[in-house]
Amino acid sequence: MSFDKRAFWQDLLTRDDIPAAARFLNFELIAFDETEGWVEAAFTLPPEAGNPAGDGQGGFVAAMLDEVMSVAGSIVQDGPAMAPTLQMTTSYIRPVPVGERLIGRGECVRRGRAGIFTQGFLRRQDGTLLAQATASCIPRALG
Repeated sequence: MSFDKRAFWQDLLTRDDIPAAARFLNFELIAFDETEGWVEAAFTLPPEAGNPAGDGQGGFVAAMLDEVMSVAGSIVQDGPAMAPTLQMTTSYIRPVPVGERLIGRGECVRRGRAGIFTQGFLRRQDGTLLAQATASCIPRALG
């Protein structure tokens, strides 16, 4: 029996027992393409993720970008796999609102044997860019 990559990721990304960090960020899968290597997800930062100014604290913003970039790096691999982040650079462009539905997009830029390179974007629903990042990930098979 061959591995059904799409079915595997659809199930994994939409189940109720997603990791606690993704649940805290209110991760909601919108769409993904395992062939082209991109994923889109919605996030809503809870009030606990705010900084003293009332905006999203940078670490939580980076976590949203890390989530979509890691998934993008995972879905392009053959078989069940992960893409743990080795290095990540984040640019904070505008304050990130707390309590508002945001859209994250992760893309696999290049996949090699020893590394996967990704980029991510976090936007308001109107398309306004809030933050962007790049990352280097390591391919790791599950199981």
